[in-house]
Amino acid sequence: MELTWHFLVKRLRFFLGIPKFAVSETLRLTKTIYEVICGVVADGNNSLRPGDIVGKMRDDGNPLGSWEVRGQFSQLENLGLLKIDVDTGIWQLVDGVDFDEATTRANGSARSS
Repeated sequence: MELTWHFLVKRLRFFLGIPKFAVSETLRLTKTIYEVICGVVADGNNSLRPGDIVGKMRDDGNPLGSWEVRGQFSQLENLGLLKIDVDTGIWQLVDGVDFDEATTRANGSARSS
């Protein structure tokens, strides 16, 4: 039986318990920012700016730079999860959109293991 690279990686992944599709660090950060935004909105702040999230994350012991958070706002906008009022610069959470569904749609197909 010939062992191929694909077969070896598949077996190694199985024995180590690594899922077929690992979440990238960027996607993990995007989801973290989204969860913080949802928490801030749940606390009653519907008009968001990146500084609001930077402050909340700093208070929670997870500081990030404002440009990093601002970049994630754009990523969330591209996913259809946030929208911006271009006149005021205020961001709002888009109702009725799920993070996992938005990322699956952006990737073109559902991921299966």
